[in-house]
Amino acid sequence: MQSSAVRAGLWACRLLLAAVFAWAALPKLIEPGEFAATIQNYRAVPDAWVGPLALLLPAFEAVIAFGLLLSPYQRGAACLASLMLLTFGVAMAQARWRGIDLSCGCFGALLEAKVSWLTVARTLGLAVLAGAVLFLAPRAATHSRFEQRSG
Repeated sequence: MQSSAVRAGLWACRLLLAAVFAWAALPKLIEPGEFAATIQNYRAVPDAWVGPLALLLPAFEAVIAFGLLLSPYQRGAACLASLMLLTFGVAMAQARWRGIDLSCGCFGALLEAKVSWLTVARTLGLAVLAGAVLFLAPRAATHSRFEQRSG
């Protein structure tokens, strides 16, 4: 059984991550063309993937945000959030290493932030928070229909 402090901390992490993912998704859903240009600027994926990613990633971010708020889905959403944040962190780091000067695209045109090592660190810090939710949140009780009938 977890202490109330741990439960409160996990809830705070879930709220923060959900807010970040929802805030990140909204402008990209509204302006997918701008987000597509940002993805292309990273020069990390084939051109054929840019359009589909510009449409799918923001929707995926929105689903993760909702999942983090719903207890039965918190661990799955946290797993996806940590994987997505790690991927974004690696994409930003490779851009910095290659000397590519670009906006991170994290929050669409609402918040233009240049990719910097601080941006990479912030993203990886959020991945750590998502990992904490994944590993510290209680596991949901699952029962198969067979177990319920035979029990």
